[in-house]
Amino acid sequence: MNRKVRVAARLKGPVVPLNLCFRPDGIVDLGAVARYVRWLGDQGAPVLLLTYGSSEFASLSEADIWQLTEAVARANEGRALFIAATGFWPARRAAEFLRHADQVGADAVKVQIHPFHPRSREFTLGYFDLLQEAGDLPLLLWDIAPQTLPVELVAELAGRPNVAGIKNDGDQFYHYYDLIRATAGCDFAVISGGQMRNFAFGFQVGSPAYLCTIAPFRPDLALQFHAALVARRYEEAWALVYRYEEPWLTRAVELGWLQSIKAALCLHGLYPNHLPCPPLPSLNPAQVGEVRRVLESTFGPLPQG
Repeated sequence: MNRKVRVAARLKGPVVPLNLCFRPDGIVDLGAVARYVRWLGDQGAPVLLLTYGSSEFASLSEADIWQLTEAVARANEGRALFIAATGFWPARRAAEFLRHADQVGADAVKVQIHPFHPRSREFTLGYFDLLQEAGDLPLLLWDIAPQTLPVELVAELAGRPNVAGIKNDGDQFYHYYDLIRATAGCDFAVISGGQMRNFAFGFQVGSPAYLCTIAPFRPDLALQFHAALVARRYEEAWALVYRYEEPWLTRAVELGWLQSIKAALCLHGLYPNHLPCPPLPSLNPAQVGEVRRVLESTFGPLPQG
């Protein structure tokens, strides 16, 4: 079994997008991140993902991303499938990072091409051609609205021996389903970048994994939702959407999604603070209190101590 097939076989269920812990001076607290990664492993989280939004790559230097990738890989110790991510780099620099990610123990890397670059066949294939020199580490594509990748281009890349999937941040309905159908039988995972409710439909078309809005602090519920879909207990799966995801996500987005999920991690005792990287603002005490109220009314009492 080659590396792409192994990654595709493991890329199933809830994907935890790794939010970071920052010190007040804006430096990533790698120790806190490592402890969080080990906690996720203890909870049985199947897939961990560094990604541009949740992982605040826009606030990180290139050196930060290299160090973070190594810290996560070492803390994970191979328990979850670990997908690292490039920055918005020229292809040859991205290839150097792929070698680094492979050496430190990442299982795959999501290749993040800058949205200002064209999504043409010539450019995209050329970019991935230049990555070939880095070896056979499995790669994931990244699709983002409004300039999504053409379905036929994704299907062509899915046939390559080291391209194992795509994170879909484009349309979560028709385009998502078209990607799934066009890449069937290619050992290729189309991952929903959206919500449990989107994956409830996408799973039935053939999507194996999804980024989950509650998995960062309640991976047990994310796994329960996935198990219900696998068993075709769809009413049970939808009940989990309505009971947990909808009330949490609605209020968290109103308060600011990034800040709310950080407050949730802190309130669960998983991070020592809820700071985004300065100068991004954090929630004020009243807003943190509102996050606490929503969490407790939705999920029950928070952990003590």
